[in-house]
Amino acid sequence: MKTYIHKELDQEVRSISGEYRFISEERLPCRGKEALCLVGVGQVDNSCCGVTGCIFVRIPGYIVAWQNGLDDGGRPTTDVEPITDEREQEEITRLLQQTYPSAQVYFTLEQ
Repeated sequence: MKTYIHKELDQEVRSISGEYRFISEERLPCRGKEALCLVGVGQVDNSCCGVTGCIFVRIPGYIVAWQNGLDDGGRPTTDVEPITDEREQEEITRLLQQTYPSAQVYFTLEQ
């Protein structure tokens, strides 16, 4: 089990080549559990390759305990179980592609 620290939605994160932001936090039912899904948009606007963008979904894992604590900065935390099984990842990706057909899907707790 891991602890996920919730992000503030619609807050721009800049990088050398552009920016991204999370636009929604969703709970996706799958296999009798709920996967925590963070939907985001990214835009490359400072690159020699031109301007482009994408939709992505980051999945920290299955929800074990929803917003059961706070981090040192007062942000809510949720306990999650990372999803490492490839078949489960493929199933969740297929479910997400019904709503977000061209989204890039990542299974990571990355903070």
